[in-house]
Amino acid sequence: MAERLASYGVVLLLVCVVTSFCTAHQVLEETYCPLCNMVVIPELNQTWEGNQAIYGCEMAGHMDLLRTLPESILRSPEVVDPHHLPEPYASAGVACPVCGSPHVHVSMSWGYQGNQKLFACSEAHAKLIKAQPSAYYTVKAPSTRETPLCEHSTVMFDGFQSFVGSSCPKLFLPTWVLSSELKYALGFALVVLIGILVEWLGEFREDVEKRMLHHYAAYEACRQATPSLPTSKRPSTPPVRLPLWCEIVLSVLYMLALTLGYLLMLVAMLYETGLFVAAILGLGAGFYLFKDTEQAEMSGNIDPCCST
Repeated sequence: MAERLASYGVVLLLVCVVTSFCTAHQVLEETYCPLCNMVVIPELNQTWEGNQAIYGCEMAGHMDLLRTLPESILRSPEVVDPHHLPEPYASAGVACPVCGSPHVHVSMSWGYQGNQKLFACSEAHAKLIKAQPSAYYTVKAPSTRETPLCEHSTVMFDGFQSFVGSSCPKLFLPTWVLSSELKYALGFALVVLIGILVEWLGEFREDVEKRMLHHYAAYEACRQATPSLPTSKRPSTPPVRLPLWCEIVLSVLYMLALTLGYLLMLVAMLYETGLFVAAILGLGAGFYLFKDTEQAEMSGNIDPCCST
């Protein structure tokens, strides 16, 4: 009998644990940023009393704004049914941050985008939350001394800015997060090198094409009748054809140049000031090192990602 009661107790305990886990927070797969409507990142959050939280997206600065200025983003209270909360809070098990009551009757929407809300038991408590929101945080914002070089990661900043004190730039791959001085220095050097390679590869491709035309070009004979009257027109240049393998080599070099150019375009789209400067420095250094400025006419395109 005792063993049977013990087994029932274990089963009941497991059910309680699973139930509490399932109702801990809103469904994050269906939660969107209040500032841009992008899918949120679970690690980017500010938790509140009453088992509530606000989540931000990967866009640089959005989570900081939600954490530091919630009173300017939270909208006016609206009446809700405590037994039928909207998605993604249908089974979240939220409570009022002020008094801890599970019977929430009003909600304040976060901004005009996304679907996140903050719940309270009454309009009076909602006004208290909006008047002094940080008083109901469960995890306080770190002090200035504890603030790292940058936090989290982003693929795009909100306008040109530095990563220092903001989000860490994510360069090309999800795992390439420039979260320290050393990593950022290596990323800076890589971008400079890519800019130099773009200019070098353009000159190298043109040089290879000239050599191929000199050694492997086949000139097709022009079939035209001898004019009966003298003419002042110069004879047309006969068409030139390269072997197939030469065309393949030139195509591969062209694709490599485009690839490097588009990588620089992605760096510019990060809107991180230092990396953008690195791209310009690399292109300028490559132009200085490899471009023949004394020739009669300089070839190439100022747009590295669309160079022909």
